[in-house]
Amino acid sequence: MAERALTDPWTLGGIEIPNRVVLAPLAGIGNWFVRLQAKRYGAGLVVSEMVSSFGIHHGNHKTVTEMLRTVPEEKPVALQLFGQDPDVMRSAAAYVAEHTDVDVIDLNMGCPVPKVMKTGAGAALLKDADTAVAVAAAAREGSGLPVTVKLRSGQRKGEAEGYELAHRLVAEAGVAGISFHPRSAQVHHRGEPDLELARALVASLPVPVILSGGMNEPAWIADAFRFTGAEAVMLARGALGNPWLFARMLGTRDGEPTPARSSPSCTG
Repeated sequence: MAERALTDPWTLGGIEIPNRVVLAPLAGIGNWFVRLQAKRYGAGLVVSEMVSSFGIHHGNHKTVTEMLRTVPEEKPVALQLFGQDPDVMRSAAAYVAEHTDVDVIDLNMGCPVPKVMKTGAGAALLKDADTAVAVAAAAREGSGLPVTVKLRSGQRKGEAEGYELAHRLVAEAGVAGISFHPRSAQVHHRGEPDLELARALVASLPVPVILSGGMNEPAWIADAFRFTGAEAVMLARGALGNPWLFARMLGTRDGEPTPARSSPSCTG
């Protein structure tokens, strides 16, 4: 079989994605304008910043008016929700499906920030698999949209409960894909991602796996994509202030920008 390229199209939950380079959910950063910049430089799929399912369920004004805002030019787009209550997640997902034009709902089950984990959400769900599966199933039932889940490998170094949870989410909750960050929540963004574990997950799941974590240098990203066999790569911190990284991965830009070549030409 011919080797896949990052420029090749693929399908996620029945949604056609034009290439295999994805903008990660960037908490507190990934609003519609940031997502549009990523699209401008080639991202095939963009994911929103993390949005509270409780904020949507309870009708928080900022949540439902600002954080759910999307624009047609960024499609296909995924909206990331977080929360640990299945009933609240079902309600929030239903609201998103009715009041926005997103293509996919993504669930955060990997956030390592203590204020998120102490509520039982984010990476706390790695050790509460039954609740995690119930939350994912509720999002799917409430929205009728494809649901994906973003996971860490485990809560602490050496643990791999995220690997096991991914299989349950697919088999029992019917999620359409997994975004996998093969570092533990304990280390946040430090250390080398466990590409061997990511490769094993790709080989053992019947749905697409998007590889996240350590996506900073084009050569490393390309090597990790080939080694793991992942369906796509997800750029996060490496793309902060550097949307040109998308273009470099897709072969439409050769190197880092200069003051004279920092953006596409403009005549207006």
